[in-house]
Amino acid sequence: MLGVGIDQKLLSPGQLVVHLTPEVLAHHLPPDVMSRVLAASLAAGQMTAERLFETLTPDVLVDHVPLEVLWRGVDAGAERAGIAGPKPDGEGRS
Repeated sequence: MLGVGIDQKLLSPGQLVVHLTPEVLAHHLPPDVMSRVLAASLAAGQMTAERLFETLTPDVLVDHVPLEVLWRGVDAGAERAGIAGPKPDGEGRS
């Protein structure tokens, strides 16, 4: 679902990275993946959301980042696109 959301432009790297904070990445990514992220960023001279997603593919994210973190990004993208389903009772309602 994460890959489809990105492919269909429901999610952008910039929107998803809001939920993938440095703390989340540092805590959950294994050292070899974190090294690849840093190496790619240093080689490019900058670390951007787009650069992160060159290394952090949907498969890598699903393997290492808690699903509830990823789901917040998917849910936010669905809401922005106007395709979110109804919220469970008590969630997000005034």
